Amino acid sequence: MTTTTTNNTVYTEKAQGRCVNRDNRPVKIGALFLCVLVFATALLSMAQAPTVRFIDANGKTVAEVQVQYRNERVYLPVDAVKQVIDPATTHQYNHPRQRLTLKTKDKQIRLQMGRPTVSIDPGGQTVTLSTPPIIIAQQPMLPIDFFLQLLPILNDVEVIYNSSLNRLQIRPKDILTPVETNGTQGLIIIVDPGHGGPDDRGCAGSTGILEKDIVLALAKQLQWTSEQRGIQLRLTRETDTKKTHFERVQVAKQNRGQLFLSLHCNASFSPYQKGIRIYVNNPKGQLRFPNTAKPALAGQRLKILAQADYLKQSKDFAYALQTELNFLTETPIQIVDLPLIALSDAYMPAVVLELGYLSNVEDLEKLSNSEYMASVAQAITRALQRYISSINQNTSPTVSEQ
Repeated sequence: MTTTTTNNTVYTEKAQGRCVNRDNRPVKIGALFLCVLVFATALLSMAQAPTVRFIDANGKTVAEVQVQYRNERVYLPVDAVKQVIDPATTHQYNHPRQRLTLKTKDKQIRLQMGRPTVSIDPGGQTVTLSTPPIIIAQQPMLPIDFFLQLLPILNDVEVIYNSSLNRLQIRPKDILTPVETNGTQGLIIIVDPGHGGPDDRGCAGSTGILEKDIVLALAKQLQWTSEQRGIQLRLTRETDTKKTHFERVQVAKQNRGQLFLSLHCNASFSPYQKGIRIYVNNPKGQLRFPNTAKPALAGQRLKILAQADYLKQSKDFAYALQTELNFLTETPIQIVDLPLIALSDAYMPAVVLELGYLSNVEDLEKLSNSEYMASVAQAITRALQRYISSINQNTSPTVSEQ
């Protein structure tokens, strides 16, 4: 074995004719570090792969499935049918003909890649998907529409999809069936769009949009949406007019209201404050009256205590709102107990719903978006249905006539 020096690099020549660079250890370490970095990046990419989250009626995750996008459309692997529809599902795929056959729920479902028609046997039923299944990486992939359109048929459920959050909710159909009382669906709901008139605009967004206009538009949409589901709903104001607190409560009493929902928007000095808030009138909530309260304030407290007779029902409706509106948000919605004088004279279950912060850029964009506001109206309607469905007609609160 001989040793030579060339260009400041030392080589050791072995008998076998091979040579080893003693100074290549830093190169090896660098290569190893690069491999680890690439592997870690791949793992991170896998962890952050887009998914669709399937949840039940109460917001609990049923399954989370990785998806792929093609032309801005969402596609899921065939195995997702096992996770979501039926664990006993089996499938066969004919590669040459690109035909997929699923056997699930005692039914046989046939699909052709690239074609929207789905055949269901026995029965000969056909469903036309909004988006056809396709091949991705030589594997059949199902569009999200397959689950939206076939889940109600196969499992007799209702399905709601939030495309912005890739969240699909599956709920039994009977969970939102209102209890019928005396030939009607019972409760008369009072919706109070806050503020109104030229002197009471409420909060204002940087774009000039006003709280009074947002809540009135939502209240009207909510009235239409609710009445489509057979829910009786009355507004405290139907135009841009000023209404005193007393006048709003009088509307509730005159219509024999049995639930009071006050709609508002929020604002903050901090641009980072955002999100929906639900407030329940509770005299033992986070804020308390000082011991030095003036007589007038003490009188208001007595009214709050009277309204608090309905605290449990108010919280029941608040929880229903929270459950339904959480479907629209990434951050869980808070329910806050406060002694609210604004609801003190509403002698019935009552809740204040703050729709978001007009001082926050993200909330302002949402509150200005007609599609988002339509989804809010639908969520509130489902909350009303959920609340009404939970009420036993023998224990429903009666509103005292004053």
